[in-house]
Amino acid sequence: MYSTLRYKLESNGTTYENDSLNASVFVDLITDLELHDFVVLQPSEWVEGSMYLQAASLEEPGQMVVETRLQEGESGFRHYSYTTADTTKVIQWFLDYWGKQELPELEDWQDITHEMD
Repeated sequence: MYSTLRYKLESNGTTYENDSLNASVFVDLITDLELHDFVVLQPSEWVEGSMYLQAASLEEPGQMVVETRLQEGESGFRHYSYTTADTTKVIQWFLDYWGKQELPELEDWQDITHEMD
């Protein structure tokens, strides 16, 4: 199903293409997120309907927000957000999205679609 899947990882003006991605890149970038830093992982084909997975630092020290957008119907979408200080959890989500083509479980995430209008 995902045999031709390619990824692009962007972080603060730097783009990493599929061949330069490995677990240590995710660990380094996510562990070292500072205020206004972000990491966006985009697959060439949607993963379980997801267009991307992104993480960004927040003003509160150690806190970050992780978001994903899911295609819904022809032109609609749902946007989900999760705030955490657990860097290990965020790294695992990115590794699963990249390596296993799996989304995090979204039950505990906030649906913030209404904020995207």
